[in-house]
Amino acid sequence: MRFDNYLILEVDEQISRWKNYLNDTPMLSAAVDILNKIESKGYQAYIVGGCVRDLILGEPMHDVDICTNCPIEILEKLFKVYDIGKSKDFGIITTKQNGFDFEIAQFREDGKYLDGRRPESVKVVLDFQSDASRRDFTINAMAVDKDGNIIDHFSGQKDIKNKIIRTVGNPKDRFQEDYLRMLRVARFSSRLGFDIDQATANAAKELKGNVTKLAPERIKDELVKAAGMSGDKFAKYILELDRLGILEIILPEVTKMKEFEHHHEHHPEGGVFMHTIAALKMSDSLNPLVNIAILLHDIGKALTFSTKENGIPTYFGHAEESINLVNDISSRLKLSNQERNTLIYAVGNHMRFHNILKMKPSKVAELVSNDDFDVLVSVARADEFSRGKFISEDDFEKIVDTAVEIKERWGSPTSTKVMKLVDGIRVMELTGLKPGKQIGDIIKKTTEWIIDNGISDNERIDNYIRSLA
Repeated sequence: MRFDNYLILEVDEQISRWKNYLNDTPMLSAAVDILNKIESKGYQAYIVGGCVRDLILGEPMHDVDICTNCPIEILEKLFKVYDIGKSKDFGIITTKQNGFDFEIAQFREDGKYLDGRRPESVKVVLDFQSDASRRDFTINAMAVDKDGNIIDHFSGQKDIKNKIIRTVGNPKDRFQEDYLRMLRVARFSSRLGFDIDQATANAAKELKGNVTKLAPERIKDELVKAAGMSGDKFAKYILELDRLGILEIILPEVTKMKEFEHHHEHHPEGGVFMHTIAALKMSDSLNPLVNIAILLHDIGKALTFSTKENGIPTYFGHAEESINLVNDISSRLKLSNQERNTLIYAVGNHMRFHNILKMKPSKVAELVSNDDFDVLVSVARADEFSRGKFISEDDFEKIVDTAVEIKERWGSPTSTKVMKLVDGIRVMELTGLKPGKQIGDIIKKTTEWIIDNGISDNERIDNYIRSLA
């Protein structure tokens, strides 16, 4: 059920729609049970924040937050409260209702922000308007009561209708309170397809230098959230960050690509940066690592640019140089080793993928043995089809099928299937050699020979091993 027409319905229609929505949404129904229990004690309680925005937009709910003027000591008597450390000091408790976890926060005002991340103190207040005034954007500053009535002190509904992202109050104040909001405004804009209010955008441009004060982990988490929206929305996010001047601060390697052109015949979509944007738009993946790998797959071109005698730009070895830059970015943004390895594998091998039909089977087996082969396929697909009709869908699938067939037959050069045919003990028995580097070299050469030629005859394998001694 969509919720977007809710704003223009008559009151009786709103009540009917709300009741239907509660019946269809167990999490929301459980939240209303909490509101009823709090209000039975004479206090106010609302569902607040992004959940209300998503209800109006008809988007799926991932969590529901609750806000109230009920004192903590009474909340602790009404509900089984879980220990969440210092959150209680900020007027927040966590409880479970009908199998769902909910945060219940007291209405509060924030004290001064000295670190561009969190207030030095919070003050409990009695009304929701004061609480809403500290929130980031108008579309996130609304509430809904137990009967489905929307409480909106800062015109969030109007901004949703007009498709505008606007801060609550003075945008400079909001961005100076938490510098990450300058990245968040771009994410909400690209996710929802809304424009950023001009005063809000101007403030972000003016204060963008403060992004350098953010912890790398927070920037990384924001990028991952944006990359998980889909390739097309991530492309819009990158363009919005670029427009605000933030992209060059957090990913200068990406903005550097704008300086380099492609030969139009091979890349009608544009230069290196616009090719990257076009590749992202081709991706329908919700896997953030796929879309981040697409974003970074050609960053090495900035280091490998040269021209032929006819002036055509070339970028030989750019995939290998991209690996070094991906490694730098991974360290700078504090990516996990697994995330780093996935990106390096996909970025470093995207050119090899296109050549699978020309590669020896043993090299293909080595390539496809990686657990992230599906990420590589997604990156290669976006890279290839962003250039237009240089390859058909059937031809691309032929590449994938060839790789999969080799993987299913052999696994990897070090798989059990291959090791049954050649191992160190067998090599030493046939050659009389002692353990050492030569044994490893013979195993490698024999393995490649077996896979490349489809050999399974033991006598032929024995003779080949002896020939290498």
